[in-house]
Amino acid sequence: METSLTQSQSALRLASDAYCDMLAEKGWAEADRGMLGLANTLLHGRATPAGAAYTSRIGAHTHAPAIVLGRIAADSEAARAGLEAVTSEARDVLTGTAGEGSGRGDVISYERALVRAQIAYRSFAEALDAVSVRADMDTSPVSEELTRFASAIDEARRVADRLADRYAGAGGAVS
Repeated sequence: METSLTQSQSALRLASDAYCDMLAEKGWAEADRGMLGLANTLLHGRATPAGAAYTSRIGAHTHAPAIVLGRIAADSEAARAGLEAVTSEARDVLTGTAGEGSGRGDVISYERALVRAQIAYRSFAEALDAVSVRADMDTSPVSEELTRFASAIDEARRVADRLADRYAGAGGAVS
């Protein structure tokens, strides 16, 4: 049982870290700036420089709206799929460790991935807003994809809460 628990937790940490790295590499969310950056994002919840950089990089203000909208939809779909994969790993930790709490490192890694997903979502939404202002076309397919990504974020938030509760129930405290 202990070996299985450690492997699941390691898989969750690896998946979470890989997801954060992918978001940063693609320019969808800024790289991890440590606890101060995380606290700032959580407290202020405002658009990040990554959002402005993403909007600029894909040419939301200048390139053909159809191309920009396709890019936003594809990027959002990829970010959503990645988050869903990480959430699946988190669920495996929850279901595979009956009676055991998750390790603090798992909780922190998964929460970091969730925060990065939220930053990516804001980047995509900001880019959609920028192109929508100048596009006289239907943006609802992109909005629907962003809604699916938001739903995946909401589900990830619920799973993160359950992981934190499991860890707290094991005698630890999540700060």
